[in-house]
Amino acid sequence: MEYNIENIKLAIDNESVNIYYDNGDDKEPIHICYWHIEEWGEDCEVAIPIFKAIELFYTDKKELLYRLSNINK
Repeated sequence: MEYNIENIKLAIDNESVNIYYDNGDDKEPIHICYWHIEEWGEDCEVAIPIFKAIELFYTDKKELLYRLSNINK
């Protein structure tokens, strides 16, 4: 299946940061990464990867996906 890089979306609200793949109105999104405010409130080191992910979302989505897919390798 071919994915359109333009369907990768970012949602930031007062409780969370969510990067996801938008499948349109009739299908559920695929969540790529999600952080709740409590995570970075309890451990400030979590904030660094969140900010980097947001930066890559705006500058290089392909690099963002590459890095996320290689986290535990």
